[in-house]
Amino acid sequence: MALKFKVESLEGMDEATAAMYQKTDSGYQLAVDGLPEQEDTSGLKAKNAELLAKLKEQKAEREAADKAAREAADEAARKSGDVAALEKSWSEKLTAKEAELMAQIEARDSSLKTMLVDNVAQAMATEISVSPALLIPHIKGRLSVEVQDGKHITRVLDAEGKPSAATIDDLKKEFVSNEAYAPVIIGSKASGGQAPSSGAQGGGNNQGGSLKDRASQFIKSKNWDN
Repeated sequence: MALKFKVESLEGMDEATAAMYQKTDSGYQLAVDGLPEQEDTSGLKAKNAELLAKLKEQKAEREAADKAAREAADEAARKSGDVAALEKSWSEKLTAKEAELMAQIEARDSSLKTMLVDNVAQAMATEISVSPALLIPHIKGRLSVEVQDGKHITRVLDAEGKPSAATIDDLKKEFVSNEAYAPVIIGSKASGGQAPSSGAQGGGNNQGGSLKDRASQFIKSKNWDN
């Protein structure tokens, strides 16, 4: 068996093998004659850190200079009455600020959708289905984010995608009772809270087949394999 050049501990080694290692600051190293000395890179790392600090400083100086130049141009335009230059300057500022705010809004909306739609759909599918991944897209299609009394809430949509008065529990019951999804609904949920009988679990003589077989037939009927 090949020996490792560096190890953290000599524990478990026989005495003959352990004797071939010498202790270092980071563990143990195989004692080899004629091995070239490792190059000291501490100076290189220090120089790299110094250059990065200078680049950061130069970037800050450029940004400060650009800001000062814009302010000076604005001031000069005011004094000279150059309305066009002022309008252009303010237009650029407003455009930049608008882009910044839009990015913040998009990030917030994405976070809200994840919390109020994606997470709710995943939790519901996990609770009622033996194959949550198959139900999640269908549940998500029935949920949306809505502002009510100044607060963001999860709104249940009807089958046509319009806002409804249904609750999350109502939607859960709808999916559980829908025969189209029966093959992937957990048996105890689909039968009103009663666990399936031992005969139903046998699969061989079960009229509907095993839950796995029914789920497979359901997936094929929906063309999800494709």
